[in-house]
Parts: sequence; structure tokens; C-alpha cells
Amino acid sequence: MADKIKDSLNRFIAYLQAREMEEAVAFALSLLSEGLVTVPQLYEGILAPALNRIQVPRDQEDALIWQEHVQSAIVQAVMGACQPFILSERDRYGRSGKGQRVMLACPEEEYHEIGIRMGADFFRILGFDAVFIGANTPRNTLLHAAGALQPDIVVLSVTNYLNLAQLPGIIQALREAFPGLRVYLAGSALIHTGKGAADFQADGVINRFEDVKKVSEVAE
Repeated sequence: MADKIKDSLNRFIAYLQAREMEEAVAFALSLLSEGLVTVPQLYEGILAPALNRIQVPRDQEDALIWQEHVQSAIVQAVMGACQPFILSERDRYGRSGKGQRVMLACPEEEYHEIGIRMGADFFRILGFDAVFIGANTPRNTLLHAAGALQPDIVVLSVTNYLNLAQLPGIIQALREAFPGLRVYLAGSALIHTGKGAADFQADGVINRFEDVKKVSEVAE
């Protein structure tokens, strides 16, 4: 399986580099329809590594950042096309999330949203009612959205480590306004800084499908 995933990853990267959106989408869907991968395997073994390989030096951002944006858009198109398979896999997992509502967001000044969108799909596969409310979401907007949606769980994703400084205040405000709310963190900023849930008084960290499965076990 590992060799097949690696071969598929290399082929998908070639489509990204050539900016071939239709071919990339068709290839990803063929892997799913032929049963060669599940949606979590596609996301974690192919889509995420394909994006994470992109490195744009800060002094070349003006010249090169558009390439990252184009490739990110292709990945998002693939994810959008995966929705029928997400519904199919949800039925196979037996909806262990019991319909609990999950609100997912990136805090203010955090614009990297593909990872948290993948997380939302993982929650949907396990039977949660997942609502992604957006990137660059101010604290007051988070509170208003939580008041309207009444989620059981909130997931906050941070990729830029500078945005970690916002988390304590956001989490405190959420807990004060909504007692009993479970708050989880996600994003590569935690990995790169060695920070964990306890550093922010959160309930846990979610970065993989296996992490979401553990949350679903709590819901059962």
C-alpha cells in the first residue's frame, strides 16, 4: 500500500506542477472509485503531502506565491469532488459522531484553511454535523457563530505560529460564554513549536483522521 500511495503522490504532484486541474480531479476520483484509497488516505497520503512539499522563500514570494495558490485551488477542487465518497464512507462508519455539531475555524490573521477543511470532512465521515465558518475569523465573530450554531465542539486551526498567541484569549472567551463546550486545536504551528493542548487549556489536538476517531469515541 505504501508504494502505491507514493506512486500516486508523485503522479498527483505532476498534475499540480502542470496546473492540470481536470486531470488531477479525475485521477483522485479514480483512486476512490476503484477502492485504492479511502478519503482519509487520499487526504493524508496524497493531497496534504503534495501541498506541504511547496516551499516559497520569503524573498521570492512576489514572484512565486501565485504557484502555491494555483496548486492549492486544485487541491480544493479535488476535495469538493470527494463529497459523494464522504457520504458513502460516513454510512460505512455508522455515524459514530451521533450528529454532534462541530464548528471549525481559523482565528484572525490565519489564512491557511485547507487543513481544517480536511478536518471538517473527517468529522463528516464519522457522522458529525461539521460547519467550517472560515479563515481569518475575529474572536467576536467566533462567539457570535457559536451562539447561533450551539456546537458541542469547536476546532481552531493555526498554521502561522504567530497566531498561537491569540488562542488563550479565544478559548477563555468560548468557555466563559458556553460552559461545557469542548475545544480542540489543529494545525502545523503546534507541531513546529512543540506546543500541545495543555499549553492553551484546550481539550486536545486534532491533526489526523485517527485523532478525529478518538473524539468520536467520546461522543458515543
